[in-house]
Amino acid sequence: MPKPIVWIVGTGGTIASRYDPKIGGVVAAASTEELIAAVPELRDIAEIHAVEHSKVNSPCIDTATVFALRDTLRKLLADEKVAGAVVTHGTATLEETAYMIDITLGASKPVVVTGSQRDFDEKDSDGPRNLLYAVKIAADPASVERGVLVALGGEIHSAREAVKSHTYSINAFTSRDAGRIGMVSKEGVIYFSRPERRVHLEVDHVKTNVQFVVMTQGSNDLLLRACIQNRVDGIVVDGVGAGNLNLPFYHGVCDALREGIPVVISSRHLAGPPHPSKGYPGSLRSVVEHGAISAGYLSGVKARILLMVALAHTRHREELRDIFARA
Repeated sequence: MPKPIVWIVGTGGTIASRYDPKIGGVVAAASTEELIAAVPELRDIAEIHAVEHSKVNSPCIDTATVFALRDTLRKLLADEKVAGAVVTHGTATLEETAYMIDITLGASKPVVVTGSQRDFDEKDSDGPRNLLYAVKIAADPASVERGVLVALGGEIHSAREAVKSHTYSINAFTSRDAGRIGMVSKEGVIYFSRPERRVHLEVDHVKTNVQFVVMTQGSNDLLLRACIQNRVDGIVVDGVGAGNLNLPFYHGVCDALREGIPVVISSRHLAGPPHPSKGYPGSLRSVVEHGAISAGYLSGVKARILLMVALAHTRHREELRDIFARA
């Protein structure tokens, strides 16, 4: 029986990084073929094909490169013989890339995004095992129709929920509200649940000038005023508690809305949605009454990604509100 075909798409990141004595630090330098050669067991699971999409550390990856990755994956998965794909990526912004692909790809075949916390040339790098397990997931028929998955440290998370929660721990990823959806080991893949609240928006571009502003105790509206002055495409404001703001932020958000700039309100906390329990100026309820949109259960980071995509689909406020209500 022929093995399933799995494409491995390299983008760089720590999983492909090695020490460069010329600069005295690590850079994304290893090719996708080198990553594959370091894990000969991959050939026991699937017929492996490789493509080098980019070679950057993930803080430096830009939106155009990520959206082009969507197009690359579409072309690869269009082949009916292909079972799925694995994307190797830096962990710093992995959750953003995974969610961007999840809401724009529109494919039933699995796409698994993985990376590592330790460099490619370290003796105890976690990259090889993460890559092995990611291919196991992508080759498994049970992974179909689950959207884009994030897999590191033997855990499987949905792209919507995945968040990096530690700077250097091997188990660096967790899920905000829903928890991990599965596990993977040498024995195989097991799922506990199927991702819900998935949205797909068919777009041929995204709006890149969507800004993310975090409110902190005593902060002023300087950044919001800069957004208004520069006519940004949209703003996501990470509020406190249930998505509440202080008075300077409240007035800044109201002015942005009057200028026709869409504003989405998220909560900066680790789980839970904004909710309209408070009634004072600056509360979530007060800014929603002026036209702001609640991010719901999305993190502020994910809300920004969704707004970037949604604004390429529509600028109508109620249609945007409906998209966020479903996400």
